[in-house]
Amino acid sequence: MNFAWLRMVSLLLFAASTSYSSSAAAHGSMEVPLSRIYNCYFENPERPTSEACKAAVAVGGTQALYDWNGINRLDANGQHRTIIPDGKLCSAGKETFKGMDLARTDWPAKLIAPDANGNFEFVYRATAPHATRLTEFYVTKNGHDPARPLSWSHLEPAPFATFTTVPLVDGRYHMTAKLPTGKTGSHVIYAIWQRADSTEAFYSCSDVKFASGTVVAWKDLGVVRAQADLPVGSKVTLRVFNAYGQDYASYTAVLTAADTAASAWPYSLASVVNAATSFIHLGVLGPDSRIVPVKSATGNTVYVASALKFSFTVDIEQPTGGGDKAQFDYPTGIGSYQPGTIVRGTNLALYQCRPYPNSGWCNQAPAYYAPGTGLAWADAWVALP
Repeated sequence: MNFAWLRMVSLLLFAASTSYSSSAAAHGSMEVPLSRIYNCYFENPERPTSEACKAAVAVGGTQALYDWNGINRLDANGQHRTIIPDGKLCSAGKETFKGMDLARTDWPAKLIAPDANGNFEFVYRATAPHATRLTEFYVTKNGHDPARPLSWSHLEPAPFATFTTVPLVDGRYHMTAKLPTGKTGSHVIYAIWQRADSTEAFYSCSDVKFASGTVVAWKDLGVVRAQADLPVGSKVTLRVFNAYGQDYASYTAVLTAADTAASAWPYSLASVVNAATSFIHLGVLGPDSRIVPVKSATGNTVYVASALKFSFTVDIEQPTGGGDKAQFDYPTGIGSYQPGTIVRGTNLALYQCRPYPNSGWCNQAPAYYAPGTGLAWADAWVALP
């Protein structure tokens, strides 16, 4: 065996991994309401579920979605309208992200409305803190036509909310503001984050639907996203945490043969949660403030009936055991591993590839992600008994 060649490959993979991590550290995008690109990333870059995200991949490829936090301009320095041409606002004029500029009427949109105090909490996902010169939120004018490419003239001339100093909490900027008045139906919220310590700025488009004057008591915590089918007997648990990271509540659905599909088990989990509590619900929020579960891999949102800080995770416990169920002897098959793939590691133990998005690491940099032996193997794999 050519050990020198293997060492060189490992070094190259290590260099590529560390290079990617450092470049990604300075990026971000809107999380609430979810930006177009972040939504498409969560749908799964390789197998998006919405027609709009499928079209974006067809136009711009999958890499743009993996770089969901990279819609930026290094030369911005506050001159956004000068450097970004009409029709290319959602890509910031960058060819890599041109799929985000597609003029479509079916971009997945989030229903938003103010709370009882007339406020709405915006959440920006940032992978590293930066000195902020200005964060601005713009909204499209009344009569906005999503079938036309978004141009600067389609936005209201002034931002409806601006922020300067916002603390980073758990990788997120939380910003509370009054929603723009006189807005109903479908619109786009355009976010600009201009750094103070650099000329760099970041941009995102969030597709929203304004409720018709309805005060929504529910707070949006994010979407439950099923990335793969699960075996019968799997336990899917929604865990909700308070502002201090402490467990607040948990609800478990045990899957039967009827609800193992990725489009089915979130619905079953939602049914369990909604039947158990009136404080936490999963589903689609309607104009009447009712939350109804849907059979969809990416269509059910977690809501809490509180303005306080909460967060959640979805834990998946698959049936244990498996004997000699290895599908590959690692690294044989690397590049083809999927969520749930079982391999036998070089230490002869069995490991299962984690659900998406961690599953991407199963096929990367063995020095870091080789099951059981890599420096960060647990980020990609689960050890099986």
